[in-house]
Amino acid sequence: MSGLKPITVNTPTADEAHIYAEDDASIYLSMFGGDGVSTNGQSCKATVLSNNKVRIADGIICVGGHFARIPYGDYIDCEIKNGQSGKKRNDIIVARFETTGTGGIDTYTCEVKKGTAGTVAADPEITQDDLYKAGKVRELPLYRVKIEGLSITAVEQLFTLRKTNEELEKELASLNSNKKVECFSKTVATNVDLLVDFSAEVNSIIKNGGKIISAIPGSTTNSNNGLVYGKVAIQASSDWSQVYVRCNTNYYSGLGGTTTINLLVIYV
Repeated sequence: MSGLKPITVNTPTADEAHIYAEDDASIYLSMFGGDGVSTNGQSCKATVLSNNKVRIADGIICVGGHFARIPYGDYIDCEIKNGQSGKKRNDIIVARFETTGTGGIDTYTCEVKKGTAGTVAADPEITQDDLYKAGKVRELPLYRVKIEGLSITAVEQLFTLRKTNEELEKELASLNSNKKVECFSKTVATNVDLLVDFSAEVNSIIKNGGKIISAIPGSTTNSNNGLVYGKVAIQASSDWSQVYVRCNTNYYSGLGGTTTINLLVIYV
């Protein structure tokens, strides 16, 4: 174990090279976010040329932080073996990265993994070692080629399309500009432990096509003009189908009256 490994540093020219592809890959993985295909160019678009050939267009591919590209204007023709009459088969087109180990020899290929023909089609096994943890083989499924009898009936995309930072910034700006806020209020009898159900109000937004971004507890007021000193928090299910506002306090004694609790819902 050598501990910290400097990467973006200069070393004496007489020293051996110490930066390997896996070092760069670890950095790229942290920025790209995982396996996938970039939105640049044609993003490895698939076209069926015949029942024995699928063409993959230009694009940038990432497998475990290791990048490869099909240059602009170029392509890869993937050969599909003949199907069998009366049987179904799934073939998987993969981008395959293989290494002999740290500082070793790497290979990066686009291959077709042939499935087993039968009455029901099943995907062939895919190898997905964690390259960051010294795995040796990782395959990124690009397309599932569905074969029935002698014919290709469908080509299904399996990879995640990774957007550029510029595209993500534009989406975020659009999302922020489309945000809406709605305030809901409910008045209940004052108590030391309040749990107020706003599920119906929030679900009305969802049913009208709104997507909930967040919910924030608003102000709490008392009908006797007293100050409500309480800890207010949101309790919600992950799909926002259940949303409650809880207000706990030890200062309600003698306050009486009613308490109004507000909920601010942010949605697009």
